[in-house]
Amino acid sequence: MFGAADPGQAISQLEAYYHEGRGERVEVMASALVDQLMAVKSRSDEVQEILVRALRILSAVLNSRGKYLQARSTIGLLHKHRKKYFKSSGSYDPNLAASDYHLGGFIHANANKKSAAKKSFAKCEKLQPGHLAAALDVAEQCGYSKQLAKLYPSAGPVTSQNGSYVLQIGSNPPADARRVGNILGGETQRKIELEINEIMSQEQAADARMKAAVDSLVPTHDYHSYSTN
Repeated sequence: MFGAADPGQAISQLEAYYHEGRGERVEVMASALVDQLMAVKSRSDEVQEILVRALRILSAVLNSRGKYLQARSTIGLLHKHRKKYFKSSGSYDPNLAASDYHLGGFIHANANKKSAAKKSFAKCEKLQPGHLAAALDVAEQCGYSKQLAKLYPSAGPVTSQNGSYVLQIGSNPPADARRVGNILGGETQRKIELEINEIMSQEQAADARMKAAVDSLVPTHDYHSYSTN
């Protein structure tokens, strides 16, 4: 697929196609790039890092296209080669590793491997403590809500981000507030709904003030009629 193409250019093109949602093309290209790089016996750190990025994309696209058994095999290779890259380069990024385990949790869950999914989500949260999104996902995917209940009090109040109502611990990935409420139920769910309603009221009031301010700028007299009389 890529032949002698520069791996750096190849991965950039692959990532662009992935973000555009070209699933089938991405799968073919990622598979070809992974095969090409895996065939290189002595890889530099730069090439190893590109292999890791290609495996990450291939894992995600296989999962999104319902090819869960292949995705499980690929996510295993991703963990192996990411660790190898971290070791050889001395560049360790726990948040990136956590993201990979987060993806792995979904892959294992989709393949009906609930135990493996639970372990993968747990590894994600261990690498990135306070990862409320992973705790929510393991609750929804595996029926295990203990970690979500444990983390929720640390999340603080609901906030509005990009049109969604979320809960978040520090700078960790946010979790959908209503989904958290649906899992935990009871008084927690009522508290979350009250916080969301309060934010909605504030947003509506702000919109009303903005509309009033804009309306006040609209001329109330027909100056054109005055100028023609």
